[in-house]
Amino acid sequence: MNYIKILKSKVLGDDPAEKIRSVLPVSESQFSCDPSECHTSFKESCFTLKGADASAPLYESAKPVDLHILVSTGKTDWEHDAFEEKGTILNLVNRESGKLAETCGINVKSNVTNDALDFSDPDSLSLNKLKVLLLPWFVSINGITKDNIEEIFDIIKTIVSDENNKGAEAVVLEEKLKNMNGVNVSKCSNGSYVLLCSHRTRDKRCGITAPIMKKEFDSQLRDIDLYRDPGDDRPDGVKVLFVNHVGGHKFAANVLIYNKHGEFVWFARCTPLNVKFMIEETVLGHKVNAEHVRACAHFQEIKW
Repeated sequence: MNYIKILKSKVLGDDPAEKIRSVLPVSESQFSCDPSECHTSFKESCFTLKGADASAPLYESAKPVDLHILVSTGKTDWEHDAFEEKGTILNLVNRESGKLAETCGINVKSNVTNDALDFSDPDSLSLNKLKVLLLPWFVSINGITKDNIEEIFDIIKTIVSDENNKGAEAVVLEEKLKNMNGVNVSKCSNGSYVLLCSHRTRDKRCGITAPIMKKEFDSQLRDIDLYRDPGDDRPDGVKVLFVNHVGGHKFAANVLIYNKHGEFVWFARCTPLNVKFMIEETVLGHKVNAEHVRACAHFQEIKW
Protein backbone atom coordinates (compact mmCIF):
# COMPACT_ATOMS: atom_id res chain seq x y z
CA MET A 1 0.00 0.00 0.00
CA ASN A 2 1.48 3.35 -0.98
CA TYR A 3 1.58 6.46 1.22
CA ILE A 4 -1.40 8.10 -0.50
CA LYS A 5 -3.58 5.05 0.17
CA ILE A 6 -2.39 4.94 3.80
CA LEU A 7 -3.21 8.63 4.25
CA LYS A 8 -6.65 8.22 2.69
CA SER A 9 -7.32 5.21 4.89
CA LYS A 10 -6.46 7.21 8.03
CA VAL A 11 -8.57 10.19 7.00
CA LEU A 12 -11.59 8.37 5.57
CA GLY A 13 -11.46 5.08 7.44
CA ASP A 14 -12.61 1.84 5.84
CA ASP A 15 -16.11 2.97 4.89
CA PRO A 16 -16.39 2.56 1.08
CA ALA A 17 -19.19 5.14 0.91
CA GLU A 18 -16.99 7.79 2.51
CA LYS A 19 -14.12 6.98 0.17
CA ILE A 20 -16.43 7.23 -2.83
CA ARG A 21 -17.96 10.46 -1.53
CA SER A 22 -14.46 11.97 -1.44
CA VAL A 23 -14.29 11.42 -5.23
CA LEU A 24 -17.84 11.88 -6.52
CA PRO A 25 -21.19 12.97 -5.04
CA VAL A 26 -23.29 10.10 -3.70
CA SER A 27 -27.02 10.02 -4.43
CA GLU A 28 -29.53 9.13 -1.75
CA SER A 29 -32.04 7.91 -4.34
CA GLN A 30 -32.94 4.24 -4.63
CA PHE A 31 -30.69 2.38 -7.06
CA SER A 32 -33.53 0.14 -8.28
CA CYS A 33 -36.73 1.49 -9.78
CA ASP A 34 -40.13 -0.10 -9.46
CA PRO A 35 -40.51 -2.93 -12.02
CA SER A 36 -43.45 -1.04 -13.53
CA GLU A 37 -41.01 1.73 -14.56
CA CYS A 38 -38.75 -0.69 -16.42
CA HIS A 39 -39.24 -0.75 -20.20
CA THR A 40 -37.80 -4.23 -20.76
CA SER A 41 -39.16 -7.58 -19.63
CA PHE A 42 -36.43 -9.95 -18.47
CA LYS A 43 -35.87 -13.08 -16.43
CA GLU A 44 -34.51 -12.23 -12.99
CA SER A 45 -32.46 -15.45 -13.13
CA CYS A 46 -30.30 -13.85 -15.86
CA PHE A 47 -28.98 -11.39 -13.27
CA THR A 48 -29.04 -13.57 -10.14
CA LEU A 49 -25.66 -13.84 -8.41
CA LYS A 50 -24.85 -16.38 -5.74
CA GLY A 51 -22.53 -16.65 -2.76
CA ALA A 52 -19.57 -14.27 -2.63
CA ASP A 53 -20.42 -12.88 -6.07
CA ALA A 54 -23.55 -11.38 -4.54
CA SER A 55 -22.03 -10.22 -1.27
CA ALA A 56 -18.30 -9.49 -1.64
CA PRO A 57 -17.34 -5.81 -1.28
CA LEU A 58 -17.28 -4.08 -4.66
CA TYR A 59 -15.39 -0.86 -4.10
CA GLU A 60 -11.73 -1.04 -5.19
CA SER A 61 -12.30 -4.43 -6.86
CA ALA A 62 -11.30 -2.53 -10.03
CA LYS A 63 -8.93 0.36 -10.67
CA PRO A 64 -9.98 3.78 -11.96
CA VAL A 65 -8.97 4.24 -15.60
CA ASP A 66 -6.68 7.12 -16.54
CA LEU A 67 -6.96 6.55 -20.30
CA HIS A 68 -9.39 4.16 -21.96
CA ILE A 69 -8.59 3.13 -25.53
CA LEU A 70 -11.65 1.80 -27.36
CA VAL A 71 -11.26 0.27 -30.82
CA SER A 72 -14.24 0.00 -33.18
CA THR A 73 -14.80 -3.47 -34.64
CA GLY A 74 -18.48 -3.59 -35.60
CA LYS A 75 -18.84 -6.82 -33.57
CA THR A 76 -20.66 -7.71 -30.35
CA ASP A 77 -18.56 -10.77 -29.50
CA TRP A 78 -14.91 -11.59 -30.02
CA GLU A 79 -12.29 -14.29 -29.63
CA HIS A 80 -11.25 -15.14 -26.07
CA ASP A 81 -8.43 -12.61 -26.38
CA ALA A 82 -10.06 -9.96 -28.53
CA PHE A 83 -6.74 -8.27 -29.38
CA GLU A 84 -5.20 -11.41 -30.84
CA GLU A 85 -7.51 -11.70 -33.84
CA LYS A 86 -5.46 -12.96 -36.76
CA GLY A 87 -5.09 -10.81 -39.85
CA THR A 88 -5.63 -7.56 -37.91
CA ILE A 89 -3.42 -5.00 -36.18
CA LEU A 90 -5.36 -5.14 -32.91
CA ASN A 91 -2.36 -6.70 -31.16
CA LEU A 92 -0.36 -3.55 -31.93
CA VAL A 93 -2.87 -1.50 -29.93
CA ASN A 94 -2.32 -3.74 -26.92
CA ARG A 95 1.44 -3.45 -27.32
CA GLU A 96 1.43 0.33 -27.58
CA SER A 97 -1.08 0.70 -24.74
CA GLY A 98 1.20 -1.33 -22.49
CA LYS A 99 4.19 0.82 -23.39
CA LEU A 100 2.14 3.97 -22.75
CA ALA A 101 1.09 2.75 -19.30
CA GLU A 102 4.63 1.79 -18.35
CA THR A 103 6.26 4.97 -19.65
CA CYS A 104 3.73 7.40 -18.14
CA GLY A 105 2.88 5.45 -14.99
CA ILE A 106 -0.87 5.55 -15.62
CA ASN A 107 -3.64 2.96 -15.79
CA VAL A 108 -4.40 2.43 -19.47
CA LYS A 109 -7.28 0.13 -20.39
CA SER A 110 -7.85 -1.20 -23.90
CA ASN A 111 -11.11 -2.63 -25.21
CA VAL A 112 -12.76 -3.35 -28.53
CA THR A 113 -16.31 -2.15 -29.16
CA ASN A 114 -19.25 -2.77 -31.47
CA ASP A 115 -19.03 0.76 -32.88
CA ALA A 116 -19.56 0.79 -36.63
CA LEU A 117 -16.79 0.48 -39.23
CA ASP A 118 -16.41 2.22 -42.59
CA PHE A 119 -17.95 -0.38 -44.91
CA SER A 120 -16.55 1.38 -47.97
CA ASP A 121 -12.97 0.80 -46.81
CA PRO A 122 -11.59 -2.77 -47.02
CA ASP A 123 -8.74 -1.92 -44.64
CA SER A 124 -11.24 -0.73 -42.06
CA LEU A 125 -13.33 -3.88 -42.44
CA SER A 126 -10.27 -6.10 -42.01
CA LEU A 127 -9.21 -4.09 -38.94
CA ASN A 128 -5.95 -3.04 -40.51
CA LYS A 129 -7.02 0.59 -40.34
CA LEU A 130 -8.49 1.43 -36.97
CA LYS A 131 -10.79 3.97 -35.43
CA VAL A 132 -10.03 4.54 -31.75
CA LEU A 133 -12.01 6.44 -29.13
CA LEU A 134 -10.02 7.90 -26.22
CA LEU A 135 -11.82 8.43 -22.92
CA PRO A 136 -12.05 10.55 -20.85
CA TRP A 137 -10.57 12.79 -23.54
CA PHE A 138 -13.75 12.47 -25.65
CA VAL A 139 -11.81 12.38 -28.90
CA SER A 140 -11.47 9.79 -31.67
CA ILE A 141 -8.63 9.01 -34.07
CA ASN A 142 -9.51 7.43 -37.41
CA GLY A 143 -6.84 5.99 -39.70
CA ILE A 144 -4.43 4.18 -37.36
CA THR A 145 -2.34 1.64 -39.29
CA LYS A 146 0.72 -0.50 -38.65
CA ASP A 147 2.81 2.21 -40.30
CA ASN A 148 1.73 5.12 -38.08
CA ILE A 149 0.63 3.54 -34.79
CA GLU A 150 3.98 4.03 -33.01
CA GLU A 151 4.16 7.69 -34.01
CA ILE A 152 0.57 8.31 -32.89
CA PHE A 153 1.13 6.67 -29.51
CA ASP A 154 4.37 8.60 -29.06
CA ILE A 155 2.35 11.80 -29.52
CA ILE A 156 -0.20 10.55 -26.98
CA LYS A 157 2.68 9.94 -24.54
CA THR A 158 3.90 13.52 -24.88
CA ILE A 159 0.38 14.82 -24.24
CA VAL A 160 -0.09 12.63 -21.15
CA SER A 161 3.32 13.65 -19.80
CA ASP A 162 2.55 17.39 -19.86
CA GLU A 163 0.33 18.47 -16.95
CA ASN A 164 -0.51 21.66 -18.84
CA ASN A 165 -2.62 19.59 -21.24
CA LYS A 166 -5.12 18.49 -18.58
CA GLY A 167 -8.63 18.96 -19.93
CA ALA A 168 -7.34 20.05 -23.35
CA GLU A 169 -5.89 16.73 -24.54
CA ALA A 170 -8.23 16.51 -27.54
CA VAL A 171 -7.34 20.01 -28.71
CA VAL A 172 -3.62 19.27 -28.47
CA LEU A 173 -4.01 15.88 -30.17
CA GLU A 174 -5.98 17.43 -33.01
CA GLU A 175 -3.26 20.02 -33.55
CA LYS A 176 -0.40 17.51 -33.46
CA LEU A 177 -2.04 15.06 -35.85
CA LYS A 178 -3.64 17.49 -38.29
CA ASN A 179 -0.92 17.06 -40.91
CA MET A 180 -0.53 13.28 -40.61
CA ASN A 181 -1.55 11.74 -43.92
CA GLY A 182 -4.69 9.58 -43.77
CA VAL A 183 -5.42 10.34 -40.11
CA ASN A 184 -8.48 12.21 -38.91
CA VAL A 185 -9.02 13.44 -35.35
CA SER A 186 -12.49 14.48 -34.20
CA LYS A 187 -13.88 15.72 -30.91
CA CYS A 188 -16.83 13.67 -29.70
CA SER A 189 -20.18 15.42 -29.62
CA ASN A 190 -21.65 12.94 -27.13
CA GLY A 191 -22.05 14.01 -23.54
CA SER A 192 -21.66 10.51 -22.12
CA TYR A 193 -20.58 6.99 -23.03
CA VAL A 194 -22.00 3.86 -21.41
CA LEU A 195 -19.95 0.67 -21.83
CA LEU A 196 -21.45 -2.80 -21.40
CA CYS A 197 -19.43 -6.02 -21.50
CA SER A 198 -21.03 -8.35 -24.07
CA HIS A 199 -18.11 -10.80 -24.40
CA ARG A 200 -20.07 -14.07 -24.54
CA THR A 201 -17.06 -16.10 -25.67
CA ARG A 202 -15.26 -15.05 -22.48
CA ASP A 203 -18.24 -15.43 -20.15
CA LYS A 204 -21.79 -16.41 -21.10
CA ARG A 205 -23.33 -14.17 -18.44
CA CYS A 206 -22.03 -11.05 -20.15
CA GLY A 207 -23.41 -12.22 -23.48
CA ILE A 208 -26.83 -12.64 -21.89
CA THR A 209 -27.03 -9.56 -19.68
CA ALA A 210 -25.48 -6.91 -21.97
CA PRO A 211 -28.15 -7.00 -24.74
CA ILE A 212 -30.90 -6.76 -22.11
CA MET A 213 -29.18 -3.82 -20.44
CA LYS A 214 -28.62 -2.05 -23.76
CA LYS A 215 -32.24 -2.50 -24.76
CA GLU A 216 -33.32 -0.81 -21.52
CA PHE A 217 -30.78 2.00 -21.84
CA ASP A 218 -31.73 2.66 -25.46
CA SER A 219 -35.46 2.73 -24.71
CA GLN A 220 -35.17 5.11 -21.78
CA LEU A 221 -32.71 7.36 -23.62
CA ARG A 222 -35.08 7.59 -26.61
CA ASP A 223 -37.81 8.84 -24.29
CA ILE A 224 -35.67 11.83 -23.33
CA ASP A 225 -34.13 12.33 -26.79
CA LEU A 226 -30.60 11.36 -25.70
CA TYR A 227 -30.25 8.10 -27.65
CA ARG A 228 -27.69 8.30 -30.44
CA ASP A 229 -27.42 5.98 -33.44
CA PRO A 230 -24.13 5.68 -35.36
CA GLY A 231 -23.83 8.82 -37.48
CA ASP A 232 -26.11 10.88 -35.23
CA ASP A 233 -23.81 13.71 -34.16
CA ARG A 234 -26.31 15.89 -32.33
CA PRO A 235 -24.54 17.24 -29.25
CA ASP A 236 -24.83 15.98 -25.68
CA GLY A 237 -26.28 12.58 -26.49
CA VAL A 238 -25.50 9.30 -24.77
CA LYS A 239 -23.89 6.47 -26.71
CA VAL A 240 -24.20 2.93 -25.38
CA LEU A 241 -21.49 0.55 -26.61
CA PHE A 242 -20.76 -3.15 -26.21
CA VAL A 243 -17.15 -3.92 -25.22
CA ASN A 244 -15.08 -7.03 -24.67
CA HIS A 245 -14.02 -8.40 -21.29
CA VAL A 246 -13.53 -5.68 -18.68
CA GLY A 247 -12.81 -7.94 -15.70
CA GLY A 248 -15.09 -9.05 -12.89
CA HIS A 249 -17.71 -10.87 -14.98
CA LYS A 250 -18.72 -12.62 -11.76
CA PHE A 251 -20.29 -9.26 -10.84
CA ALA A 252 -22.28 -8.99 -14.11
CA ALA A 253 -23.76 -6.82 -15.25
CA ASN A 254 -20.83 -4.37 -15.24
CA VAL A 255 -21.61 -0.85 -16.49
CA LEU A 256 -18.89 1.77 -17.09
CA ILE A 257 -19.96 5.39 -17.55
CA TYR A 258 -17.91 8.38 -18.72
CA ASN A 259 -19.48 11.84 -18.50
CA LYS A 260 -18.04 14.83 -20.31
CA HIS A 261 -18.99 16.73 -17.16
CA GLY A 262 -16.04 14.99 -15.46
CA GLU A 263 -17.13 11.69 -13.92
CA PHE A 264 -16.06 8.10 -14.44
CA VAL A 265 -17.87 5.35 -12.57
CA TRP A 266 -17.77 1.58 -12.83
CA PHE A 267 -20.98 0.01 -11.53
CA ALA A 268 -21.51 -3.70 -10.93
CA ARG A 269 -24.30 -6.12 -9.99
CA CYS A 270 -26.58 -4.11 -12.24
CA THR A 271 -29.96 -5.06 -13.72
CA PRO A 272 -32.41 -3.21 -15.97
CA LEU A 273 -34.07 -1.93 -12.79
CA ASN A 274 -30.97 0.21 -12.22
CA VAL A 275 -30.92 1.89 -15.63
CA LYS A 276 -33.34 4.65 -14.61
CA PHE A 277 -31.00 5.60 -11.74
CA MET A 278 -27.90 5.50 -13.91
CA ILE A 279 -29.45 7.83 -16.48
CA GLU A 280 -31.15 10.26 -14.10
CA GLU A 281 -28.66 10.30 -11.24
CA THR A 282 -25.30 9.48 -12.89
CA VAL A 283 -25.48 10.63 -16.53
CA LEU A 284 -27.65 13.69 -15.86
CA GLY A 285 -27.12 14.26 -12.13
CA HIS A 286 -23.42 13.33 -11.91
CA LYS A 287 -23.97 11.25 -8.76
CA VAL A 288 -23.36 7.59 -7.93
CA ASN A 289 -24.79 4.82 -5.80
CA ALA A 290 -21.99 3.85 -3.44
CA GLU A 291 -23.14 0.27 -2.86
CA HIS A 292 -22.65 -0.71 -6.50
CA VAL A 293 -19.41 1.15 -7.34
CA ARG A 294 -16.29 -0.86 -8.18
CA ALA A 295 -14.21 2.18 -9.13
CA CYS A 296 -14.70 5.88 -9.74
CA ALA A 297 -12.72 8.98 -10.65
CA HIS A 298 -13.13 12.66 -11.33
CA PHE A 299 -11.43 14.31 -14.29
CA GLN A 300 -11.43 17.80 -15.68
CA GLU A 301 -14.68 18.74 -17.40
CA ILE A 302 -14.60 18.71 -21.19
CA LYS A 303 -15.77 22.11 -22.38
CA TRP A 304 -17.05 21.52 -25.93
